[in-house]
Amino acid sequence: MRNLWNNVIQAMFSVITMIAIVACGGGDGTSTSTTAPPASTTVSGTAAAGAPIIGSVTIKDSTAPAPQTKTVTIAADGKYTVDVAGMTAPFMVRADGYVGGNDYHLYSAGTQADVGGTINVTPLTDMIMDNIAGAVAKTYFDNGSFTGLTSAQLTAQSESLKAKLLPVLQALGVSGSIDLLRASFNTDHTGMDAALDVLRVTTNPATGVATVTNVINQQTMTCDPSTGTYTGMMDNTTGVVTGATAIAQITDGFRRFSALFATSVPAPSSPALQAFFDAPTFLQSGQNLDAFLSKNMTDPSMVGMAFTNVTILSMNATQDQALVAFDLILNGMMSNDGPRPWSMVKKNGVWLMQGDLRIAHVKINPEANNNTNSAGSQISTGLNITIEDRGAKGITSAVISGKGLAGPITMVPQIGFDWFTIQGAGYGQNMYSMNDAAITTIADTGEVYTIQMFIGTALKATYTEKLRKRPYLSTELTGASFPVVTGPSLAALMALTSPSTTVTWTLPSGLISDWLQVRLDNGSNSATAEYGLRPTDRSKVVSFGTLSFTPTSANIYLTAFDGFGRSIATNLSTF
Repeated sequence: MRNLWNNVIQAMFSVITMIAIVACGGGDGTSTSTTAPPASTTVSGTAAAGAPIIGSVTIKDSTAPAPQTKTVTIAADGKYTVDVAGMTAPFMVRADGYVGGNDYHLYSAGTQADVGGTINVTPLTDMIMDNIAGAVAKTYFDNGSFTGLTSAQLTAQSESLKAKLLPVLQALGVSGSIDLLRASFNTDHTGMDAALDVLRVTTNPATGVATVTNVINQQTMTCDPSTGTYTGMMDNTTGVVTGATAIAQITDGFRRFSALFATSVPAPSSPALQAFFDAPTFLQSGQNLDAFLSKNMTDPSMVGMAFTNVTILSMNATQDQALVAFDLILNGMMSNDGPRPWSMVKKNGVWLMQGDLRIAHVKINPEANNNTNSAGSQISTGLNITIEDRGAKGITSAVISGKGLAGPITMVPQIGFDWFTIQGAGYGQNMYSMNDAAITTIADTGEVYTIQMFIGTALKATYTEKLRKRPYLSTELTGASFPVVTGPSLAALMALTSPSTTVTWTLPSGLISDWLQVRLDNGSNSATAEYGLRPTDRSKVVSFGTLSFTPTSANIYLTAFDGFGRSIATNLSTF
């Protein structure tokens, strides 16, 4: 009897043991553990301002006395993710980059409760942070005095701004319960992204007052962060829905235009290409449509070209005209020429391109040169002012005004050419050199210059150009800041016996190749070879054909761009 009872007990123990093993993940390897997954240590969001911001996001924590920061690149769709493991909440977030020709530095914030969630960075979150800071959010971020920031503050200011925007938001299909800081959205011209397409925020740098403008119907409201007071309300929804639809149509048109260059370059006369333009009204830097397409759309390097970050700058009341800006991708990289405003017109239900409608090509860009000749090396810095009468309009002078200039600068056409030089400055001179005292009067970003075009004494047009970044100070430059030509030497170039040679160079970190010009001369004759460079180029085969003279001088001029589109040039010369 005892043996039978013992056998029963042993059998029961065996069953209990097997159940325990299965429950702990033994046996067939299946686990039923209910242990919670590790908590997320990342913060994600969308950085956008009418289009994805091209740039980076920096997150700053509340560690005292030395806050920690981490920086990540914003993806093409505006998304970012940063790991905040080891960082101390609350956090501030800053997005730095470009959209539609504007330099953006936008702020947002989050607390420990936002870890594992969303923190967006948009012009609207920037306004929220201005109000919390009682000043521009940059000061709040830079001082690191946000340790007391709470979720309640963020929510209260977000709700306050949303209440002022709600009619426009709801007209665009945005839920009335949306959290402007924390609601996930995509840059697809719907919902919250459509609202960012329609609403533009500008801030007065002197007063900090932010102005919100509806680009569809031009309604505005303002907010003074020093008091947190809103003046006005975005309650005019006239044309908002159809305007947002028009924005999506224009963006899709640029996408389809880019698709024509996916694998080849279409012929300038191609009906598929011409269909995107309004030929009767088209004008780009003085050129009509045929001239523009023949000059700009035949280069094999245009394969893969794409327009991106299309944004609407303004739209007329009848919504059949719009001013847009876009970025151009060439060779897989953003063009450093920057976004240029283009006009669009709607005809027969289709949006067509009209170009910039300017009578001449105009560009003002910071430039630094390292000039080396027999007398030694000299570094100069200032503004490169490019004026070209590409459409032969007969422009006789251009007058440029703005910060850092000793006074209005007059430029005149170079005899026999369509490009202009600074009056009295010598042959080919369109670089205006500046000392550091003059450069420090220029805003770090966004400085505007005015260009007046004359034919005789008659003013024909007035344009403005905006800098992405001020010129380099001379104290910021050394010989190591510039490209280095590694071959050939100028002596070898003058002794060239073959029709071609290869120029090679190296670049400092952060620069990309732009332009190469090589010139041979003997006082009576000259030969020049010029090449646009791919960003990754570090060499170029230069061909002169058969030289009919013996060179007595030589020149190599190599330019590169920095991340702000400023030109960094090396100029080697025997004269």
